[in-house]
Amino acid sequence: MAEAAYLQMSRDLRISTCTITCISGLLSVMSGLAILWAYRQVPQSRNYTRYLLVCLTVADIFTAFGNFISTFRFFGMEQSRPNNDAYCTAQSFITTTSSLSSFFWTTAIAIYLYYAVVLRINIAEKRSAQVLMTVIPILIPVTITGIALGYGVLGEDVSSGSGPWCWIRNDVNNQVMWKLVTGKAWEGMTYIITVVIYVLLKFFKWRKNRRSCRQFRWSNSHRCLQDSDNIFEISWLFLLLARIWGTMRFIFELAQIRLDPSVFNAFLYLQCIGDSSQAFWNFLFFYTFDPDMRQLVCPPRCCVRGGYTSVTVPKEICLEAL
Repeated sequence: MAEAAYLQMSRDLRISTCTITCISGLLSVMSGLAILWAYRQVPQSRNYTRYLLVCLTVADIFTAFGNFISTFRFFGMEQSRPNNDAYCTAQSFITTTSSLSSFFWTTAIAIYLYYAVVLRINIAEKRSAQVLMTVIPILIPVTITGIALGYGVLGEDVSSGSGPWCWIRNDVNNQVMWKLVTGKAWEGMTYIITVVIYVLLKFFKWRKNRRSCRQFRWSNSHRCLQDSDNIFEISWLFLLLARIWGTMRFIFELAQIRLDPSVFNAFLYLQCIGDSSQAFWNFLFFYTFDPDMRQLVCPPRCCVRGGYTSVTVPKEICLEAL
């Protein structure tokens, strides 16, 4: 059935999905590199929260790059029986591992913030804790994907459960089980954990604001935090908005729900955009709401009589002039 769907896929749909994925992946790779550059260029903004964001960004870059290079293979194939070549298997290994790492890093950010804000404990103070928080989001995904590779389940799924990239082969036994183990189960667990922690953080801040009758500041909660770190409490939302479309397609496929072709194609387009775009959205999110990043991209300029100066000056001087 999946192969028949592949053979019936129109050339226009193949071109459009490849084009969307290519553009989304390229933008995400460039945005991820910009986040890494900003982390290096603004040392005053560095803390463990930003370090975890950098780790998440590296994983998202690999996902976007894997999806990007997959479009060349997908578009270049003839409209005939798809095959499981080494290129497809390698791409599936890269994107499956990086996607799993992205789920783990998103969860790690939420857990770290909960400990620092609510429990007032910096779990990254100990070197052993730092090593564990760095190794676990890498080791577990590599182990899971390595097992899948050993069983020979990575490969061409003829776009039944993904966009124009390889994931789990369509001709293997227990395909649904492998898709859960190599992605969807961990993705759902990430949503549950991060949303629960988000609600707990919101309740904690509401209680603090009510008791003190003033705005709660994250920097007062623990010295390891900055006030601008509050933007990271909704980092899970960007993961959800980016990847929910592929998850919904997976649910429709699992429940054997037949969608109208236009609706099916719309979900496929949204998945092609979302699955490769998380680093891009994190870039916009990071630069828009982080004051240090905004100052790096758009330095404050002094307002004087007769117009604006073309010389960048320190923010304190601008404030005094006003």
